[in-house]
Amino acid sequence: MKLPSLSVPLDLSMFLGSKDLLGVDIGSYSVKITQLKNSKGKWSLSKYAIVPFPEDIVFQEINPIEKKAIISSLIKDCISKNNITAKNAAISVSGSSVIVRYVKFPKISKEDLAKSIQFEAEPYIPFDIKEVNLGFYILGEVTEEGQKKTDTVLVAAKKDIIQSKMDILYDAGLKPAIVDVDAFALESSYEINKDPEIQETVIIVNIGANVTNITILENGISRVVRDIFIGGNTFTRTLQKNLQCDFKKAEELKQKAGLLVTPEEKEQALKDDNKEALQCSNIMVSVAKDLLNEIHRSIDFFYSQRGEQQVINKILLSGGGAKLNNLEKYISQELKIHTEIFDPLKRIEKPSNFSLIQTCDFAVSIGLATRQLKEKQ
Repeated sequence: MKLPSLSVPLDLSMFLGSKDLLGVDIGSYSVKITQLKNSKGKWSLSKYAIVPFPEDIVFQEINPIEKKAIISSLIKDCISKNNITAKNAAISVSGSSVIVRYVKFPKISKEDLAKSIQFEAEPYIPFDIKEVNLGFYILGEVTEEGQKKTDTVLVAAKKDIIQSKMDILYDAGLKPAIVDVDAFALESSYEINKDPEIQETVIIVNIGANVTNITILENGISRVVRDIFIGGNTFTRTLQKNLQCDFKKAEELKQKAGLLVTPEEKEQALKDDNKEALQCSNIMVSVAKDLLNEIHRSIDFFYSQRGEQQVINKILLSGGGAKLNNLEKYISQELKIHTEIFDPLKRIEKPSNFSLIQTCDFAVSIGLATRQLKEKQ
């Protein structure tokens, strides 16, 4: 499935023939940068870097213009330090400024839809159509009540959120060539790592600091895309509020404690008189339940669209929030669906000096790096 990217007025003529594309995932705590090579269908990791943000822009309020300047400078320094020569970049967006809709238009060709997308999309977009960039992908043709229709994924994102990320790239000396959506970047990342012989339905839950992307893929085709506002920071703020400590201390406790899921783990904590672990786990379980409920809602919606005979084979967790100790065990236990941490580099050849222990942070940037500039010419 060739996924939609957002139609942004960029001059791509200078990129014709270029195969080097950086996947740049600009998050709340860091920037993840990835460059891949594709040789005869086999992917290899060429460059990778994670750029953590300084504490003053993570834990304190800061002028947005100043924050963008700091992030641009960090990216520029990283590119220089890692001898990254590629200048073309793919970025992605998500959250309340991004809308993904599955729409069945009256039968229409791709060419005609491209010409009339502004008009056709307007009834489905809860924003002023002049304030968004649009993208679409035709899934196929379906028949409803005797009428042939074009099954389409429609994407819209506010121009200001896109422009903000593009400005960061420009100031870092990069050229934004493709604007994607986090959920579709995750799908691309999954596609290059799955066993091509296996047909399955999976849920990717990408837990960022403030937003979690939930994507349900049925045999490689996205059927549900949702962004929810529960993330790693939600766990931290809940600890902060209940324990009356500052955000930084709450973050440290979150990383140290994690969730106690099994009776054996809880008994061991009691035996060791580890009151801190018990207390933190009890507090964070309330957030984990909220996240679980949102995953359940997504599954219910999927069943309502595709039929309850469908089987969810597994759940893949990615993003920084996925590293919360025992979260995958908790979700697996509660939903009775196998859950694991997604490795977006599982089937990608890695350099001999590769040193990352946990790779789930790179799921979006790796997906972005797989996009081809020729798709958008």
